[in-house]
Amino acid sequence: MDKKIFVLAAIVAVLAGIIIYNLYSIVTVNQTVVENNVPGRLKDIVSSQMTASQKKPELPPPPFQAPLDRAGERVTKKPFGIYITPKNSPVKPEKFRGYHTGTDFEIFPEELNADVAIVAICDGTISQKKYASGYGGVLVESCELDGQSVTIVYGHLKLASIGKKVGDEISKGEVTGILGRAYSAETSGERKHLHLGVHKGSTVNILGYAQNQGELSGWVDSCSLDAVCK
Repeated sequence: MDKKIFVLAAIVAVLAGIIIYNLYSIVTVNQTVVENNVPGRLKDIVSSQMTASQKKPELPPPPFQAPLDRAGERVTKKPFGIYITPKNSPVKPEKFRGYHTGTDFEIFPEELNADVAIVAICDGTISQKKYASGYGGVLVESCELDGQSVTIVYGHLKLASIGKKVGDEISKGEVTGILGRAYSAETSGERKHLHLGVHKGSTVNILGYAQNQGELSGWVDSCSLDAVCK
């Protein structure tokens, strides 16, 4: 009798195991089917939303840019605000005196006889285009800095290379002209380089040197503007 009960219990245990195994298999299959359908797509949506939220927002481009390539490497002689006299000037001979209102960007040796293009550092409108003593060809652009009007002075350009006329719009990065030939009328007898000045306000002022530091406050150091000297 005990033997029969033992056999019967063993049979019941085996059947129970088979039933449990089959139920587990069914649940696993159904779970796989569900995961491969709607929840899977929901997972993709949630994942994509998380990825999008984790991405850093794209910053707008800076409102200013460098007037030519390798700009920072070129500021080697006359930065903004330096006090210049014929005795202390890094340029010989020197005919100017005062606080430098702009930033001078020098050429590299291999550019002495090559065309060196200068581009607009901001979006704006051409306010002045002329020959001026001390500069040769000079172009003045009106644009904005932090919502305020400023004028940009591009000095020592070859006047004939400036295609824009007064009143024309010009875009940041658009070529304004090329540098004038060294020690010629195109640069008013000066070395080949770019004088870049940023004057506060809408009034055109191409003064290259201020006679006191009070006057210098009417100008902005172009290298303080994003990307101009990079």
